[in-house]
Amino acid sequence: MPRVENKPLSADPGLMGNIQSEVAVENRPLLDFIVSKSKILVGIVVLLVVALLGTAVYRYVEGSQRETTLEELAKIMQRPADARQIADIEALGRDCPSSMRTAVSVALVQSALTQGLKDKAEEGYAQVASADFDSPTGLAAALNQAGMLMGNGKYAEGVRILQSLLPRLGQQSGVQARMMLAEGAFRAGQYELAASTYEELAGTIPAQIEKDYCSTRAGEIRAIARAEQAEK
Repeated sequence: MPRVENKPLSADPGLMGNIQSEVAVENRPLLDFIVSKSKILVGIVVLLVVALLGTAVYRYVEGSQRETTLEELAKIMQRPADARQIADIEALGRDCPSSMRTAVSVALVQSALTQGLKDKAEEGYAQVASADFDSPTGLAAALNQAGMLMGNGKYAEGVRILQSLLPRLGQQSGVQARMMLAEGAFRAGQYELAASTYEELAGTIPAQIEKDYCSTRAGEIRAIARAEQAEK
């Protein structure tokens, strides 16, 4: 059975896409199937967060000071996405009313994503998740923060965030989050958590093709764990 290499993910934005070439060959059709579903979830989450650039702003625009912040933010976002834009957004976030910070943080995420600055985008997602923790906005931001952390090789941090979010997720999004959690835990060296999560998924997912994949993946991870233990 081909062994999965425990190495950092590439610069590709999605965790599921990055593992596509590293699973056992016989599981490739199944992984393609799962990835196609996960892309829908990730697309929805990203679109939701980016859309907040408009919705969050208008929700909070009340009073002259907020209007001033909105006008300044609009001017900043009309300029090219570059280091200066990031600096200006961050400066505005430090000085703006507290009710506008979520909107400014979303603008930071958008600019960072446009420039391919994963660390800065993760920082923006973290700000949104903290400010609006109990809202769908905060939930979406936290999911993206976890994905960004894992994409940057910070698997343990991403796993921790996903574990805290699972009770708040619906059935379908919960499945995809657990899939990310399981693979992130494996790459963090948390083999028991990874294998047990895949086994739990195998027992609850209705589709047989996904059941088979999760069951096989759990077995692969347990075999890797035993092999590494034997080498010590």
